Amino acid sequence: MPSNDEPETLRADIVRRWKEELFSADTVVAAVAVAVAIPAGLAAAAVVDPAALYPVWLSTASGPSLGYWRGIRIEVPMDTAARVGLVMASVIAAVTSGVVALTLALGGTQGAAVVAGAVVGLLFGGLASRFAFHRLAGETA
Repeated sequence: MPSNDEPETLRADIVRRWKEELFSADTVVAAVAVAVAIPAGLAAAAVVDPAALYPVWLSTASGPSLGYWRGIRIEVPMDTAARVGLVMASVIAAVTSGVVALTLALGGTQGAAVVAGAVVGLLFGGLASRFAFHRLAGETA
């Protein structure tokens, strides 16, 4: 028969793991990317075209999260994680805006520009985040 200590130990273990995940460098990278996505999308909509808003938001906010799909964890200081998230999200936003602008300049419709920007932005974001996470994980290992 289990003792009364086991459920408390399990609960404490779950809470401890949840806090470790919540306050990790991975979460900081993702949070900074979301914070960058909002103004970057608005700037792209004002400078490029209103059609750039949604693909920039989608790819910038979700692209940096693609780096730790296979459980790659980075153990870096929080300020380094914030800088990585800022740079990664800014580059993803710029690439996505450029793809939308290029699609519109080549005579594509707004729908085509949104799809092209989102697809290329997500692919580029995935590659950039995989590269960054592998590099950061390799430097700290």
